[in-house]
Amino acid sequence: IVIATEGVKTEKKYFSDISTHFKNSRIHVEVLIRDDDSLSSPEHILEELNKFYSEYGLSDDDELWLVGDRDNWGDEKLNSVTRLATQKGYFLALSNPNFELWLLLHIKDLEDYRDEQKKQFLESRNNILKKEIRLILGEYNPSNLKTDMFIIGIDNAIERAKKLDPQNGER
Repeated sequence: IVIATEGVKTEKKYFSDISTHFKNSRIHVEVLIRDDDSLSSPEHILEELNKFYSEYGLSDDDELWLVGDRDNWGDEKLNSVTRLATQKGYFLALSNPNFELWLLLHIKDLEDYRDEQKKQFLESRNNILKKEIRLILGEYNPSNLKTDMFIIGIDNAIERAKKLDPQNGER
């Protein structure tokens, strides 16, 4: 499984640590490294996957994943990149609105919040998700993610995210 992410630090650390924690001799996870923060547009992430594919090729069991945040992509750009990725057989994992919501779902269910606060989380206003994670855990530094605080809740995050997706199972 090859993963190219929009974020340079948080997502890279998360997926690298998750793959190490859930080590399986049959599955190898490769998180592509990007040195330049300015090259985080969906088109650049797609290009990273294209480059990897052209350099190394793939077997039938391999998967290429493009991971990004919806809050940084306009609908037109999202539709275009999704179409191109699908045509190439790549997979897409999209955090809506951003990766911090995915992290929050590891430690808390949005159903535990008032409607107004849930709305703010889903709109990702004023870094409110980062503040909430920091409040719950006592610390949160996206540049130095402590994944051990999240790994134990991964099954919860998956189930909670499924409940939030109105099109779950349709894609």
